[in-house]
Amino acid sequence: MSGYSLLFLYIYCLVLRLTHSAITTESLCVRFMAILCPSTAIYHLLFSSLLLFFSCYVSAIPVYGAEEGKDGFHSTPVSSLLPKNKCSASARGGSQGLPITQKYGPCSGSGHSQPPSPQEIFGRDESRVSFINSKFNQYAPENLKDHTPNNKLFDEDGNFLVDVAFGTPPQKFTLILDTGSSITWTQCKPCVRCLKASRRHFDPSASLTYSLGSCIPSTVGNTYNMTYGDKSTSVGNYGCDTMTLEHSDVFPKFQFGCGRNNEGDFGSGADGMLGLGQGQLSTVSQTASKFKKVFSYCLPEEDSIGSLLFGEKATSQSSSLKFTSLVNGPGTSGLEESGYYFVKLLDISVGNKRLNIPSSVFASPGTIIDSGTVITRLPQRAYSALKAAFKKAMAKYPLSNGRRKKGDILDTCYNLSGRKDVLLPEIVLHFGEGADVRLNGKRVIWGNDASRLCLAFAGNSELTIIGNRQQVSLTVLYDIQGGRIGFGGNGCSK
Repeated sequence: MSGYSLLFLYIYCLVLRLTHSAITTESLCVRFMAILCPSTAIYHLLFSSLLLFFSCYVSAIPVYGAEEGKDGFHSTPVSSLLPKNKCSASARGGSQGLPITQKYGPCSGSGHSQPPSPQEIFGRDESRVSFINSKFNQYAPENLKDHTPNNKLFDEDGNFLVDVAFGTPPQKFTLILDTGSSITWTQCKPCVRCLKASRRHFDPSASLTYSLGSCIPSTVGNTYNMTYGDKSTSVGNYGCDTMTLEHSDVFPKFQFGCGRNNEGDFGSGADGMLGLGQGQLSTVSQTASKFKKVFSYCLPEEDSIGSLLFGEKATSQSSSLKFTSLVNGPGTSGLEESGYYFVKLLDISVGNKRLNIPSSVFASPGTIIDSGTVITRLPQRAYSALKAAFKKAMAKYPLSNGRRKKGDILDTCYNLSGRKDVLLPEIVLHFGEGADVRLNGKRVIWGNDASRLCLAFAGNSELTIIGNRQQVSLTVLYDIQGGRIGFGGNGCSK
């Protein structure tokens, strides 16, 4: 090879490296060298190694690094994909708004409780998903003739906790945050059956502002009966009292459920439910005079703290978010009737490659954003396409040979034991109006052990459910009056 040819090749490869990944550069340059000098294979090998090292040094990124949205892959420490058992000292989410913690995480203040096994988590998750499916299957044409709505059955309990207060003076309680529920309740004194894991009970006699019964005229009856997907129950009467979110956010005559007969596993330290759905009795609706039906959250990882914001505090984040429209669910003529938050999912990408799934696959019965479902569920056709693309992108890593346990809903798993880093493909959810939500790290992978780390998605019959695993550490803003939902990255670190 002449000096001029080598100089030309050097300049060519340097320019190529500034616009392409290191791997692409190395491949193209070696092919070009083979044309110029086809007889020296060892020369090719030495040249390619030096070129790969130098090109990565020039661009100041690791060989297997990936810039967000460019290469579609992220070099991720395997340790970062595993659960943490200590609350991070740098956990600062919740510096404004209501702090959110994971129910069984070390930041929840209830670390003494034994976390559920993966099979228990998946079992409860399946209960919730089965209920949600049944709720919308009732609108299928073959079911409309004999349709009798079941208003008592609700979903399984959620995974994230916030503290609110009722009464005068305020009595503080830890409630489960749930966008799939519209009734807010806490257990009260005296209770016939009390939750074993709960630490507190609301005492109506100790509040100067409590009144028994409904304070919203259109409410049917003064009692409620909530049965959740795992057969947990809360039965009691409605009461009205002052609700305090933060010191400056106080709402008199807030109607909530006063649970007298509560049974089941609502989780470590939970005293009840904070309903953030769209129903008339939800916290969103009852605080609309001040907050204009706007709230946002960042759901934290187990070792950090997130935040729940309302009104102007939530709106202040909107400039950095990508928005997609809220749409009507099946069998509804208005957004509030279904209770759930429906959006339009159009397609999915894996490693910057669109799967080109027909949007009709996601259109009926639709796509909901849900804080209580853990693992995102996709229609089977969409999940099969995602699974195939993910396995192709992860082909260099060994599949987990551990036996899949009964109840395990995750079927695409890898053995990453002994590895420091893994090159994960970025998964992008493409929503309407160009709202692309990029998922990497723990939003893509789920597992408790490096020997079995799995794709954190599962198949479903028809309905698409965006679960909380894919929402972790994102800012998600609900602007109900504006008819839109916004997404942004790294919300818990702000």
